[in-house]
Order: sequence, then C-alpha cells, then structure tokens
Amino acid sequence: MEGMPFESYPIYERLFAFNDVWQSLAMLAALAVALASQPLREMASRLAAWMSERPVRTSLLCFLGLALGAQLVYRAHPLSMDEYVPWMQAHALAKGQGALHYPPALLDAIVPLEFQGSFVLVDHASGAATSVYWPGLALLLTPLVALDLGWCLNPAFGALTLLLLHHLARDAAGDARAGGWAMLTALASPQFVVNAMSWYAMPGELALNLLFLWLLLQPRRRAAFAAGFVGGLCLVMHNPVPHALMAAPCLVWLAMDRSRWTRLLGVLVGYLPLGVGLGLGWWLLKSGFGDIVTHAAAPHGLLEVFGRVLVWPDSTLLTARWQAIWKMWIWASPGLLLLPLMPRARPLAERLLLVAFVLTFAFYLFVRFDQGHGWGFRYMHPVWGALPVAAGLWLLGAQGWARQWGTATLAAGLLAMPVFLWQTQASIDRALSFRIAPEGPGDWVVFVSQTTGRYRGDLVQNADSPAPRLTLISRGERADRTLMARHFPDAVEVMQDSRGSAWRLPAGRLSGANAP
Repeated sequence: MEGMPFESYPIYERLFAFNDVWQSLAMLAALAVALASQPLREMASRLAAWMSERPVRTSLLCFLGLALGAQLVYRAHPLSMDEYVPWMQAHALAKGQGALHYPPALLDAIVPLEFQGSFVLVDHASGAATSVYWPGLALLLTPLVALDLGWCLNPAFGALTLLLLHHLARDAAGDARAGGWAMLTALASPQFVVNAMSWYAMPGELALNLLFLWLLLQPRRRAAFAAGFVGGLCLVMHNPVPHALMAAPCLVWLAMDRSRWTRLLGVLVGYLPLGVGLGLGWWLLKSGFGDIVTHAAAPHGLLEVFGRVLVWPDSTLLTARWQAIWKMWIWASPGLLLLPLMPRARPLAERLLLVAFVLTFAFYLFVRFDQGHGWGFRYMHPVWGALPVAAGLWLLGAQGWARQWGTATLAAGLLAMPVFLWQTQASIDRALSFRIAPEGPGDWVVFVSQTTGRYRGDLVQNADSPAPRLTLISRGERADRTLMARHFPDAVEVMQDSRGSAWRLPAGRLSGANAP
C-alpha cells in the first residue's frame, strides 16, 4: 500500500503503521531513561506502596483523572460506530422506547446504508432505528442521557477495575502490596488508561468480569448468586462472547469438585434475570424488528451469527493477530506480556484469569474481523486484567535485578503515557475535523462528505431525535441540494466545502415535528 493517501488506509492498519510505531519508540525511550534513573524506579515503588494502603482513595482519584481525560483527550465523543450505537440506543431507552424514530424519507441519509444491519437495525416504514448490540451498556448509559454524562461511565468502570485488581491480587497473595503493584501496572499501561476514557463496552466488561471472579471466589452462596447476576449483566453488555470466555474456566472449576456444586448452582441461578431473561428477550425483540427479516446483512439466529463471524484463519487474519500481539505489547508497560510465562506457583485467581486470557485469544484467531477502530487490541480487553494481577504477584516476590527491571517498566509506562494520550487526541481531532460544526441560532442540517477518506460515515451521528441539528450522509452536492429542496425548502445554505455543507433552518423546525 505504498503511496496510498493516509486517509485511505483501513483504520486498524493505519493505527498500527503510524501511531503504534511512534508510541513503541516512546515506550522504548522511556524504558531506557527509567533503567538509568534510580530515583524514577524508587518513585514507582513508593507509588505502588501508597496505592496498596489506599486502594479506595486511589480509585477515586483515578476516576477524576480518567474523567478529565475523557473530556480533554477523548473529547467526550464516541468515535466509532461500536461506541456511538449504545449511546444512540440509550437515548431511545431514556424516552421509554426500544428504538429512535427518524423521518422515514430521510432514514437512509441518517443511518448510512453500510451500517444498516451491521450496527443499526432499521424499519423504513416507520423510520425506527435500534442497536444490533445487546442492551446492557445502553441501559447503564440511559440515566446519564439527560445530563449528557455518558462520557463518565467508562472512567467509573476504570476506577472499579483498579479496586478489583487490588482486591484480587491482595487476596491471591495474602499481601496488600501485591494489590498496589497490580494497580500501578494498570495505570502504567495505555491499553487500560485510554480505553477507560473511551465509549467502548470493553472497559465495562473488564470491570464486570473481575467483579464476577472476585465474588465467585468468596465461599458464600449469596456471593455465588451475586457473581451470576454480575455475569448476566456482563453477558448482555454488547454481546455474550467476552464474558462467556471468562466464565467458562470458572464454571468448569466449580463443576470439578462436588463440594462446590452449591456455589455453581447459585451462579447459574444468578444468570437468569439478566443473562437469560434480558438477553433472550432482547434477541427475540430484535429478531422481528423492521427490515431485519429481509435485510441480507442481518443474521436471524445464533448459528447464523457464528457462521458469519467465525472463519478458518487465513494468512490475512493470522497477520492481523500477529499485529494484535504487537499492539498488546506496545500498549502495556514494557514486557508485561511476558509475565504470564514466568515459571512459578500461581494462586487460583491468577490461573483462572490466565486461562480465560489464552482462551479469548485462541477464540479470536477464528474471528474474521481485525477489530477496526480500537486502542491496543480491544478484543482482549475484557480479560486484560490477567496481566496486572500476574504483574502484582510477580513484583511482590521479585528481588534484586528483577525488582529493578519491574519498577523500571512501570516508570517507563508512566513516562510514555503522554505520547499515547497525545496521539489518541490527535486521531480523534483529525476525525472530527472532517465534520462541519456550525454555531448560531436556528436548527441545522449538516451533510458529511464521503469523498475525504474512509470512516466519514462514523461522523453521521443523530443520537437525539428530534434535535436542533440533523447530520446526514452526503451523496454529492447536487443530490444534497435536491434533498434539501424537497424536505427543507425554507433552509438556507450557510457554508459548503470539501467536508460537506451546513444549512440553517428556523429555530424549532427540526424539533417541532418528526417528519419533514
């Protein structure tokens, strides 16, 4: 693809070939500085010790930092369709509806054709649109819709994840210091920090998977039921696979000993309200929704879903997964991916996490998608907690050169973090620069041109309908003018350039009626 314009690269390859290269160099330079600087290594040790004694305070402070990053770095903007669609669905749920309703005549301009059936299910007769994903994340976002605070959900999940990493490592080692090391390892890894500022479902799945495991390991029946309930929520966050891969080794472990069967039963019963009830209910609701019955891209059942998603890996897919390993390596504190390979006795929690980690990577060897958008390798994020827990336990017992190396890697991750944050912000700002953002009185119709590069359809977002701004996909200047003359004859074109065009309508024109 030599000589191809930057905006023409597929996003997965673009991030790997451009962003990840500079980020890896930043991490290597930071590691060299940390290895040469004893004060930096001592700072990392003191920070881990402070966190080990104050896990709740650490989590609360990190929530504030992550929330600030969600605003300043991530621009409080759902960048990809995977991030936007649950936010769109949350707006529908906040209205007490299962779908948003758009003007039927404009539906194909509001929901780009390439997203219909793959991200959004539509009914052209009524103008209804709903998410293809299971509803857990949308339900959690729903209370935040009115205050426009959806951006703070993943920072909250990030803070919860830190607290759970501390508890799991502490309980596994019998020493709170292991918990402090696990927390610092996560905070020194851009994979954790940047995703905790995003809108993806994966940070929530990571937190819920860790909470599921922590509850499951408590020797009480009520805790087993609570684990199942949490697992049920995780199953329906956006699709069941990320939690199923975490739960499988845990349920097998419970089933292997008759003395644990009562806990196993408690877990299974706990899955019923959300995992089975809500999950199957949502699936049945979607199966009869609008155009899904005839849409060629829309799967009708679970077997068809797996048939469309799972493939025998070819050279292209294996290359993507090889790149994914590098992404996991680059987006973690240096060498973190090697710690699970270190020979030593491992407590139960760590073993279960590592089995889930390996199982998840093996499963995604057969998934046809390279992940598209994402920070690090987001498909592994729901089980990524295995790495900081392993690091916490290893660092607790490390001595001499091993401790020096370990603390240097954590200091390096913290030193390199600003580069990852800066490049993430730059990527989001670049994407947003291709959408016109008019200001002023009145309602607005904004067309997004599709001629400036890939992924411009991701900028066509209309979560709140009706709204004072309607964003439409551009089909070219002539087609856009024809559409406006037909549906909005009172509109005035205010600006037009390579990014599209912006049209002003009288105030209340869009919010006053659902159909033009």
